[in-house]
Amino acid sequence: MLQIAHVTGTPAGVAPCSLQLTRDRVRWLERLDRAPTALLEHLSRRPTHRLGIYFEQLWHFFLQQDPGIDLVAHNLAVHDEGRTLGEFDCIYYCAERGCHVHLELAVKYFMGVPRIGDTTAPANTHEWLGPDQRDRLETKLDQLLHRQIVLGETPAAQQLLQDMGINAIAREIALKGYLFLPSSQAPPPPPAFNQAAALNYWITYPQLESHCAALNATAFAILPKMRWLSAARCTAPDERMTQRELLTELPRHWSTDHYPLLIAALDANNTESCRFFVTPGNWPDESER
Repeated sequence: MLQIAHVTGTPAGVAPCSLQLTRDRVRWLERLDRAPTALLEHLSRRPTHRLGIYFEQLWHFFLQQDPGIDLVAHNLAVHDEGRTLGEFDCIYYCAERGCHVHLELAVKYFMGVPRIGDTTAPANTHEWLGPDQRDRLETKLDQLLHRQIVLGETPAAQQLLQDMGINAIAREIALKGYLFLPSSQAPPPPPAFNQAAALNYWITYPQLESHCAALNATAFAILPKMRWLSAARCTAPDERMTQRELLTELPRHWSTDHYPLLIAALDANNTESCRFFVTPGNWPDESER
């Protein structure tokens, strides 16, 4: 999502995750698509409805299976005199580089708040909110850069690492996810935005009909949160709905829950061509921020 090394306030020596999608890893992923039993068994050991935990589990499986990596520990808590200071998301040993790595993981979805007035002012991070608008890009970066990735600098963590035989450790962050622009008065992407990442849109419900009409979509699907990570493929007929059905269904949802919904527009092959959030007309609610 962001070029983490260029984010203001990133501690010296912190880098983006350096593990590349090599040809061998692509081949392994293709085999896994054809025969996913090992992955499904791995996921079944810790069932979850939380997307962040699911994302971590996928990473754990990859780090366990890759022949060039040794996953030393994950979700390793650090305690100091009865207090929990935090936990290492992952500690792995990279054979190619000959070093241990502390890897922090995060997957996030943020929507830019429409600007009132000057849309050319410098980019910032506090204008980007999660579907739960208490979640902010600004806050997440503060946690990542000033608490999570620097955990290894605390005396308690250093002692724990030494007890594990680790005297030096590199620090990396894998920050994944999507950014969604409002349809008008959009703020610029946040500082250090990865220009190779996709920018999507979010709209309010009153804008839905015109937005859908402008898309070259054959159908639409409401994506449950556990399907937010990758592009959707909706082969089952009951997963797909027409534009009219979508317009009817969303008010029913918001009669009990005002959480924004992520929609996939589908092409003729029932594969996602783009995605967008739809929010109730009063989002963001200033009283909840």
